[in-house]
Amino acid sequence: MNKPSYSTSRLYIWASFVLAWIVILVLAIGAMRGSEQAVAFGATAVPSMVMLIASTLGIHRFSGSMDFRNAALAKSSDTEGGV
Repeated sequence: MNKPSYSTSRLYIWASFVLAWIVILVLAIGAMRGSEQAVAFGATAVPSMVMLIASTLGIHRFSGSMDFRNAALAKSSDTEGGV
């Protein structure tokens, strides 16, 4: 069975992952420097970014395992058909 290659979706997943961490780090730096706006915005943005990271990784894991399962099922049905 060949491993599926999803270079574009992998790029988008990594880009959203990196950008979410950048938002978290910028807000943390702003909060450490005493910015009240960063603290106020961080109360909403940081949990949202953490959920974005977790859901993106979860969706990636779930859809990747489904792709492997479907590829294995397709391969087994091809070998059973005798064509």
